[in-house]
Amino acid sequence: MKQTAKTLFLLLILMAGTLTVWAHNNALLRLEAEENYENRGFKALMNGKIPVEVMFQTTRNQDDEWMTAGYLYYPKAKNPAPILIVEGWHPEKPIQSKDENETVSRFTEYQADGEMTGILYVTYVEVEGDFLMRKASWKNPTTGRVLQLSNFEEMRELPSWYPGSPAVLSDPGRIDWQIKERVYSSEGTDSEWLDKIEVDFLKRGKKMFTVKEDLSGAISKDLLQSEWGWVTNEDINFDGFPDVLIYVGMQPNGNTLNKAYVWNPYTRQFYPVPEFDEIQEVDFDKKTKTITSRARDYQKMYIDTFKWKNGKLKRVSSKTLPLH
Repeated sequence: MKQTAKTLFLLLILMAGTLTVWAHNNALLRLEAEENYENRGFKALMNGKIPVEVMFQTTRNQDDEWMTAGYLYYPKAKNPAPILIVEGWHPEKPIQSKDENETVSRFTEYQADGEMTGILYVTYVEVEGDFLMRKASWKNPTTGRVLQLSNFEEMRELPSWYPGSPAVLSDPGRIDWQIKERVYSSEGTDSEWLDKIEVDFLKRGKKMFTVKEDLSGAISKDLLQSEWGWVTNEDINFDGFPDVLIYVGMQPNGNTLNKAYVWNPYTRQFYPVPEFDEIQEVDFDKKTKTITSRARDYQKMYIDTFKWKNGKLKRVSSKTLPLH
């Protein structure tokens, strides 16, 4: 009994120490943000009834560009979590205010997988250091529905839920990322066939993540001595920035297979494109901004066309054609 009590006491001390470290690190993140960035935030009601909190920061990044980003937070949500918002991207015309003292900002809301799920419009003024909200609204980019924000209350300090300054404020642009691949056989250097590919994504020389894939089909190691494009820069989402296309082999019927990672210049991150699991013999049409898969078996060809919408690749049409 005494041993059990002693063990429990030690566990409680360990848990208290862990919580203390977490609180200390979180406080350091908030302190760093307060020292290096201009912070602005407010509480409001969305559609007159949904509590929402918004905090964003402005700084000049390593590329000498002014960047503004932050988080939107619903404290009464079932599982509340900060949602990234970044100023800059918008498919609409720039917003201009008739009042020269007003600042009008348009933020795009991003989920963890890169999908754009909202557009936040914020109009405010600053008077003697005070941040005063004029108006704000949130728009669903798919349905076009607009919800107004009201009952504004300024937030002067970073809230406890704030996870730290968004990485986009300090991350480098696409030019500072390097992609390195390694193709090999899991059976060793004596094998005549290749069956593995690993692709490292490095940010200014530091490895951020690695993609590991099994190669499909019989691939001779002689390809290692050729100019075969295992990893290529391809503008997969037609935004003018190079993305990453990884060759992962072919089906028995000869259909080529790829994995894809798209670069978002606003969040400054790479995101996987899971829809490429369904795409074979890929064709990119820059004029129509569509991606076509032409998979075939011995009797039919299956043609699927995909298009980008709000940062996600969506199938827009499918048809089957006989080969004989």
